[in-house]
Amino acid sequence: MIQPSTSPSASPIVVIVKKNGVDIRLCIDYRLVNGLTRLMVYPMPLVNDLLEDLDKYLWYCSLDMASGFWVVPMTDRARLISAFITPLGLFEWLRMPFGLCNAPKIYQRLIDNALYGFLQLSPENAARDVFEGGEPERPRTHSVLSRRSNIDGILIGSKSWDDLCEKVERLLDICHHLSISFEKSTIEERCATPQCLH
Repeated sequence: MIQPSTSPSASPIVVIVKKNGVDIRLCIDYRLVNGLTRLMVYPMPLVNDLLEDLDKYLWYCSLDMASGFWVVPMTDRARLISAFITPLGLFEWLRMPFGLCNAPKIYQRLIDNALYGFLQLSPENAARDVFEGGEPERPRTHSVLSRRSNIDGILIGSKSWDDLCEKVERLLDICHHLSISFEKSTIEERCATPQCLH
C-alpha cells in the first residue's frame, strides 16, 4: 500500500477523534496538496438520480465497496504528491488514498467504465429528434441491471429473487476482475404493507 519515498515535499499526519469521543483515527492532511491541485471534471451521481424508480422493486441488494480506492494504482508523479511524513520517515502511496480531492471522481469513473453497458437509453428515446415537438422531454436512462452506483456502493433492485440473484452474480463477476471486495453488503425484501412497531 505504501513505500518509502524520496519526495521533495510531504503532507503531515493529523490525529482525529472519532464520533464516540474515545477512539482516534490517523489521517493525512492533504489540504495544501488539494489547494494546488487542478480539479478534475467528471459528473458525480446525484442522490435524486440514484433513488429514481426504486419504488418499483421488491428485492434490493446493497453492495458496499470496501477499500475501493485502494484498487486504483498511483502514477509515479501522483506517488510523489501523495507523500506523507511520519516519525518513522517519509512514505508515499502505491494505491490511491482517501483525502485527495480528485480521488472520488477517479474512482467513480473507474466504476462507471467497468459497468459500462449496464446502462442503456430506453428504445423510445434512443433515436428521437430533439426538435421534433418543441421542448424535448428529459432523457431517461434505464439500468439493464437495475443498479445505482455511487462512490462507495452499488444498489441493485429487482422484482423477483431469482432475477436479483442473476443480476448480482453478473455484477460480482465484473467487480471481481477489478479486485473490489464487498464486506458490508445486505439483501432486503421491501415490506408490502407498512407495519406499526407499537
